[in-house]
Amino acid sequence: MLEQARRPTLIYDADCAFCRRWVGRLKRWDRSDAIELLPLTDPRAAALASRDLTVLRQAVHLALPDGSVLAGAAAARGLCAFVPFGWIPRGILGLPGALRIAERLYRWIARTWGPVRG
Repeated sequence: MLEQARRPTLIYDADCAFCRRWVGRLKRWDRSDAIELLPLTDPRAAALASRDLTVLRQAVHLALPDGSVLAGAAAARGLCAFVPFGWIPRGILGLPGALRIAERLYRWIARTWGPVRG
């Protein structure tokens, strides 16, 4: 049976300093504790996202209660629905072509500042 998130769950790479920094910010912004934060090494992560560890390491993932899973810049945009003033970046990322540009930026950041794996 496929596991579903009871609340939005951000699956992130705890080995990535950039990811940890943003998760720290998200914890401060999420005062109502609406978002569950789950390192990708947690045994529940792969089942919740319906993806294997190799795929999870490529980008942040957001598992939503309806069973859908967003990755990369789309996950960041999805998170905006659950934090105060998130409507501002969510609106910007909703502009035509903005998510495509954000995804390119996301991939560059992941390559540049993501964890180095041997």
